[in-house]
Amino acid sequence: MKLGVYSNPQKDPDGNVAETVYRLARERGFSTEDYCDGKHYDIVVSIGGDGTILRVAKNCALTESPILGVNKGTVGFLTEVETSDFGEALEKIKNRDYYIERRALIEATVHGEKQYALNDVVIRGTSGRAISISLSVGGESIDRYTCDGYIACTPTGSTAYSLSAGGSVISPNTPVIALTPINPHTLRARPIVVGSFENIAMTYDGSFGAAVFIDGDKAIELSVGDKVSVTGWDRSALFVRFGHKSFYSRLLGKLDAHSAVK
Repeated sequence: MKLGVYSNPQKDPDGNVAETVYRLARERGFSTEDYCDGKHYDIVVSIGGDGTILRVAKNCALTESPILGVNKGTVGFLTEVETSDFGEALEKIKNRDYYIERRALIEATVHGEKQYALNDVVIRGTSGRAISISLSVGGESIDRYTCDGYIACTPTGSTAYSLSAGGSVISPNTPVIALTPINPHTLRARPIVVGSFENIAMTYDGSFGAAVFIDGDKAIELSVGDKVSVTGWDRSALFVRFGHKSFYSRLLGKLDAHSAVK
């Protein structure tokens, strides 16, 4: 079994965790190498937090390489094991004592260019001022928002930026896309949940600067009238999981741990 190892240098600056991962894997007969985009691996070991996983998730989805997240971040909704548990995790993998969880991606099209997001596609102002965004779903106009930005997210992303903006938590197997305005300047704006294959269009109407952010990374600057189209669920990222801990117990455990750290 071949493992591709991706280590976030900001989370593992001295490389000690990566070195331990390589040593433990080779002691148990696994073939290991530094992770390379576009290459298939039996498992990709991601060392860092959720942001680290987001960096490799889209490429891993294209190559159908399952991800095992080793947590060196803060919350770690997507990570599966702590560094101290990695040896035990390898033993379970050797014994086939694990399962694969699928997490859907959404597709965003901007200026004819397609990009995939595991968490979210966000239009956000870049000038520090509120912007205007018109939203339509399935060709039908929903509303025009004056706000700091607008989020279209997967169920996986519902526990990230969307949750902070007042969106609902959604079970990862629910085939929907959540739409959440960020600080809307109106009393009637509410989050919306639509079907996973509906065609969503977010049109930037404002006169101030704005850009599209894919999983937190700035992707494309927007001009007035530019449209960001979102649809989804034709690709999935795969995750290595142990046991059958429910999404809700995992969610509460991670949130409680994060609150305790604060």
